[in-house]
Amino acid sequence: MARRKPGERDDRRRCDWCGREFDVAPGPGRPRRFCRDGCRQQAYLARKLASSYGLGDDDVIVSRDALEDLQSRLYCLQAALEDIERDLAKSAEPADVAEALSWLRENAEPLASAWIEPRTADA
Repeated sequence: MARRKPGERDDRRRCDWCGREFDVAPGPGRPRRFCRDGCRQQAYLARKLASSYGLGDDDVIVSRDALEDLQSRLYCLQAALEDIERDLAKSAEPADVAEALSWLRENAEPLASAWIEPRTADA
């Protein structure tokens, strides 16, 4: 998503269900929270199912595989940060900083591309 200039209106937002970006139509009324009716319906069903199990609005059920994948990506980023801190403590030459930044980016991109969807009754 492009950066906004100060004072510029945000005409895009992310869907509260799937995370997809969508255009926000100006005008009266509440701003849309979902990119399409299907996402709105899935969010409703998830809230209804969560309520029947005594889960709160902020509780989410995800698969163990998705959680482990996310934790693995976080660990790689943490290890890269430790490596960079150690390496830059020895030398802060421009070539070393560029190499450290490249290493950090390589380890941050998998985490940045991660997206975990909540499970629904049929998942």
